[in-house]
Amino acid sequence: MAQQANISVYTGTEVISLDEAKDYLRVDHTEDNDYITELIKIARMQVLKDTNTPVVETTIIEYFDKWPTDNIIQLNYDGIFVGVFLSYYNSANVVQLMIENTDWRKIDYMGLPKIQMINTPSLFDRPNAIAVTYSVKPNNDDTTRTLKIAMYMLIQHYYDNRSPVSYLKVDEMPLAYKHIITQYKNYIW
Repeated sequence: MAQQANISVYTGTEVISLDEAKDYLRVDHTEDNDYITELIKIARMQVLKDTNTPVVETTIIEYFDKWPTDNIIQLNYDGIFVGVFLSYYNSANVVQLMIENTDWRKIDYMGLPKIQMINTPSLFDRPNAIAVTYSVKPNNDDTTRTLKIAMYMLIQHYYDNRSPVSYLKVDEMPLAYKHIITQYKNYIW
């Protein structure tokens, strides 16, 4: 089972530009440009965490402590895979890179990405003994377009509610955001 996922880098440009976010927020000054830019990044990461679906190409590293008993590793993020690299600590505690189609292969089980081990090596027993590094892109423009709307909602929510204390009525995130996210959530069993 995955211990953690490290979102190491995203490539390309943000799916929402600063000008698009400012238009959505109806902001016409430059004082908050840095803040709004950070909100765009936060919204992208929150949508990724809520759905396990990227809106831009993203490189992810998932760590595992041991080989699964069925020799299949479930990846947590879905989309179009650009590259997959597996490394592990062998019994001498030396990092080894595994070779695709010799040591492992990617399989698609009911739409979920998985790695099937062909040759299971001798593994050094330690936390984060296995690292799976892969880049994943969005499946299609329709998914990206819908998740972009969810990002706009998050950006506006964070922009309008900058303080943890409010003297007004405090409301939960609008139902529309949860409705969008629920449609695109990739559940990992």
